[in-house]
Formats: sequence, structure tokens, C-alpha cells
Amino acid sequence: QHYNNAVAALHEMDKLSKAGLPMTEASAMGAMQTRATLAVAEEQAKTNQHLELANLIAYAQLRRQKNRSSFAAEELIDRRMSSAYPEIREEFDEEEDDL
Repeated sequence: QHYNNAVAALHEMDKLSKAGLPMTEASAMGAMQTRATLAVAEEQAKTNQHLELANLIAYAQLRRQKNRSSFAAEELIDRRMSSAYPEIREEFDEEEDDL
């Protein structure tokens, strides 16, 4: 929501500038800071996607290990991952149906 508000503020500043309102030093600095903040937010979103993928890959590797540490640990991991990622829960449901 904050991201969308910042984008809307930049669009509004552009409209005012096109309407002939002079750009002040303060408004120019504000626009520059807002654009920098938005760039950081976009990069953080990309990083979050990569971290989510890395978590899913690590989870898949844990599930495929032949030397599992314990059934209880596996159950704990399964519960936490399925609550964080609903699509994993769907996969478990399909596995249970196959049994």
C-alpha cells in the first residue's frame, strides 16, 4: 500500500509540473528520494521471491533425503512448510489420495 501511495504521489507531482506549477528544490528532492525508495522496494520484492524459491528447493531436498533424521522432525517440517505454502498442502493431499 505504501508503494502504491508513493507511485501515486509521483504521478501527482508530474501532473502538477505539466500543469505549470514550478518544481521546487524540496519537491525535486522528495521525488528523487521517493524514486530511490521505490527502487529499493522493487529489489527487495525480487529478493523475497528468490528466498521463497530457495526455501522451497531446500525443503524439497530435505524431503528426498534417504537418511532422514526422524519421523517427528519430518512431520514438523511438513507442517510448517504446508502452513507457509498452501500449494505444498495440496501436494500432500494428492499423495494421501494415491495411497
